[in-house]
Amino acid sequence: MSTVIMSACWPLGSMSPSQKAVLISLADQANDDGVCWPSVARIAVRTCLSERAVQGAIRWLVEAKILSINDRYGRSNLYEITPAAYAPPQMLRGAANAPTPADAAPTPAA
Repeated sequence: MSTVIMSACWPLGSMSPSQKAVLISLADQANDDGVCWPSVARIAVRTCLSERAVQGAIRWLVEAKILSINDRYGRSNLYEITPAAYAPPQMLRGAANAPTPADAAPTPAA
């Protein structure tokens, strides 16, 4: 277990609970380089998720660039966790002083 990798993963946000559970499970099994090789079945048992849910979470973590996979044919995959590569989706906000439709509305007659 790497406390360095685990500490870097806990504050990451903008992901579903199942994605976070899979990430933390992987981080808990990773070495200080962020490398681990648990099976999907093992991750499913540890997270109380179905294997299908684990596979979906892993797919999302790869797309989010937190995780990379080295396929080892006939054996479990080799996972590398890189929490620093994650850039969560940004929330869109309007400009602070941008006009609104109410600003253009005519003033009601008294």
